[in-house]
Amino acid sequence: MGIFNFLFKKKDTDNTDKSSNPEEIPDLPRNLFVDESDPNYNTSSPSLEFGTKLPIDIIYGFLKEDYESKAYNDALVNPDKSYKEKNLTIIKSNLEIKFKQVLLKYEDMIREIDFHIKSRTEAGLTDLVELLKSRKETYIKHVEELNHMKNDLEQGELYMTGLFQSYEVGFTKGLASLSIHNLKIDNNSL
Repeated sequence: MGIFNFLFKKKDTDNTDKSSNPEEIPDLPRNLFVDESDPNYNTSSPSLEFGTKLPIDIIYGFLKEDYESKAYNDALVNPDKSYKEKNLTIIKSNLEIKFKQVLLKYEDMIREIDFHIKSRTEAGLTDLVELLKSRKETYIKHVEELNHMKNDLEQGELYMTGLFQSYEVGFTKGLASLSIHNLKIDNNSL
């Protein structure tokens, strides 16, 4: 029980010390201890966003996918040349489907913006109409670029066929890796 007396006695002396010292502890500003800045905002590394956030970005994203790694893994699973050719056909087919989807989306967007241009012109909102016309021009330029890209794909332009070459390279690397692996196993079994 002596320990409890010591603790209670200590507590009582602490209370008496506080009442005898009328000075109060000053309030410290919250910002000294709490960081209320946006955690998603990083000032140390500037970044740029590329792309228009419009449907054309779907095509560019598809063209930039990592087909080399995919092909490498495909070769490890099935090293048959016909398998590679079928996958190349599938990639081309998927690209053509993406073109159709994106062009259809732009047609819908242009049709919708034409409606807004007509109705806002009738309402006398000239600034808004000019903004809408500018946006429509952007959509039309994107459609022209998409048609140009489709033509370049048919003509075999490098920037449009790079994904197929990337797949070829990856598949070849996968075949080589598979052969090297099999040779190591054979040498170890001798």
